[in-house]
Amino acid sequence: MKLSLIAALALSLLTAACGEELAPPRQDPAPLPSAEPAPAPAPRKLVEGNALPTAPTNLLADPGFALAGREAGYGSFLAFYDETFEQVELETTFDSRSPAGFGGNVALVKPTGATNKTSSPVMLLASFQGGAGPFRAQVWISKSEVAGAPADVTNDDKGITATITEESPDGEAYDLRPVDGSARVAGGRTWVLLRAEVQKPLAYGGFIVIRTGSGGGHFHIAAPEVVAQPLVDAHAIRSSKLLAAARAKTSAERGAITRYKQQRPRLIPASSKPRALF
Repeated sequence: MKLSLIAALALSLLTAACGEELAPPRQDPAPLPSAEPAPAPAPRKLVEGNALPTAPTNLLADPGFALAGREAGYGSFLAFYDETFEQVELETTFDSRSPAGFGGNVALVKPTGATNKTSSPVMLLASFQGGAGPFRAQVWISKSEVAGAPADVTNDDKGITATITEESPDGEAYDLRPVDGSARVAGGRTWVLLRAEVQKPLAYGGFIVIRTGSGGGHFHIAAPEVVAQPLVDAHAIRSSKLLAAARAKTSAERGAITRYKQQRPRLIPASSKPRALF
């Protein structure tokens, strides 16, 4: 009898011990939900983009600088130092916030040895076909420090100037001027629109000449455009009537035009391997 009681007691103690081992661990209660609602996502903004950097009536063959640093020929943009006429290799960048939008690149003029205070002037130019006119020309300009931070841009010999010239070296020139209220800021960078209207016929065509000055920094150029007034009227594009007065060309402009004409075409050879379509 005593042995039965001892066995029963041992069995009950063993069962209790096993029950404690198999019991689930204690869990803390779940935290109460926060009373503050989750922040709403930022609203999506629709951005309008253009297939071309300028109007389709543009007489400039490469307003999006697709050929810069690649092919060279009639209508492409070339750059020269305006003292030695040594050619400068242009760089380009894509910035959808620039006036060129999604349709083209921005040309970068980075004179060798430039600082934030001084730089060697560079002349960037391209030819265009002429006609009876009148003509309207414009270009967007901006400036940055050498390290890339945006900087104030001026329309003078230390900043950037732009000119339309007749085709012949001895022909007249017409300076573009800032359009009042045209400045736009995107990504901290200020863009200024230069424009002029030339009433005189340019029967043999001409050049757009953009000169970066001696005031230091790097220069950004976007969406250059030259259109003939009859084409402007046909497409209902409003004219600004910012008439430009004629002046004689500078020796630097004459020299740059001469060097432009002397450049031999540079073409990229076609690849020997067929390109995939997809």
